Amino acid sequence: MIFLALAYKAMDIKKTIKNLPSDPAVYLFKDQSERVIYVGKAKNLKKRINSHFQRRKDARFDFYDQVDDIDFIKCRDEKEALILENDLIKKFSPKYNIEWRDDKNYSSVGFTKEDFPRITITHRAKKEGLEAVGPFISGTELKRCLKNIRKVLPYRTCRNLPKKPCLYSDLGLCPSPCSNKRHKKAYNEMAATLKILLEFYAGKDKRLEGYDISNLSGTMATGSMVVFEKGKKKPSDYRLFKIKTVEGQNDVGSLKEVIERRLKHPEWKMPDLILVDGGKPQLNAVKNIGIPALAISKERALGKFGRDKIFSLFSKNPLYLEDLPEILRNLFVQTRDEAHRFAITFQKKRRIKYLEL
Repeated sequence: MIFLALAYKAMDIKKTIKNLPSDPAVYLFKDQSERVIYVGKAKNLKKRINSHFQRRKDARFDFYDQVDDIDFIKCRDEKEALILENDLIKKFSPKYNIEWRDDKNYSSVGFTKEDFPRITITHRAKKEGLEAVGPFISGTELKRCLKNIRKVLPYRTCRNLPKKPCLYSDLGLCPSPCSNKRHKKAYNEMAATLKILLEFYAGKDKRLEGYDISNLSGTMATGSMVVFEKGKKKPSDYRLFKIKTVEGQNDVGSLKEVIERRLKHPEWKMPDLILVDGGKPQLNAVKNIGIPALAISKERALGKFGRDKIFSLFSKNPLYLEDLPEILRNLFVQTRDEAHRFAITFQKKRRIKYLEL
């Protein structure tokens, strides 16, 4: 009887696998009582499930005969599947997800709960008592990302604050909280900006607002606000501003007016991050507003535009956009270009309307 039952079950699983899609997904193995006993992710669901049932003798996966049903949820890509897998494991605590319980599979970025948080890559954030962002599929890519971001968002990595600044301070990669304890507010604002940036990188559902100013030889100045959520445009939340208090060609003053007017609308959903078109001067318009902000501008070389640069409020040094992960590069370029397009389009309409008078 047992042999027949298992044979019948094996045939049933075979039929189930044949009908599975080849998309990225998260899958759930359930037992006869509909209890989730294992959660996994897949780049190709059909191949992944098939590989499970071809390695029945693997001692780590000795529960296949308990699988009575397979559920799955399609995902956009492997990164989304990774995040959902993590959430479902925490929700169901499946018996056979032993490796995930120890947070050993993927890397996260941990922030210590100190006055000047130490930033570190970790596999056991919970056990170490860290506030974490992640998980991230590629540890190598994550290390490269943090190394580059540190140029504009310098942070502390030492376990214990030294008595005097170290080499990282000399290189502009650490704000040396060991000797600048009065700068706690600035350091924590930097850490908040870093955290949000990493959450965008991890594919979390975050809101980005982009701003640009357009004018015609100092007249008809216009400000634009565009919005991206989940990495996609949200035109219904776009806003345009006719500059009222600034005269002449003053992009920084105009941008400051736009930001001030925008913040007077708490009924509009607040952004997790602001991106302004410009460099260090433009960042002054978003200083001390309590929202993480960055600036993006093109490098000028011999009168020509060159590579894109990213600036922050926390470092004199810029970061070339090409040194950021692809997901952040694409998001920032799309946001800047959309804000520019939106502002120019409205400014042209105002010009045409003026000429028709």
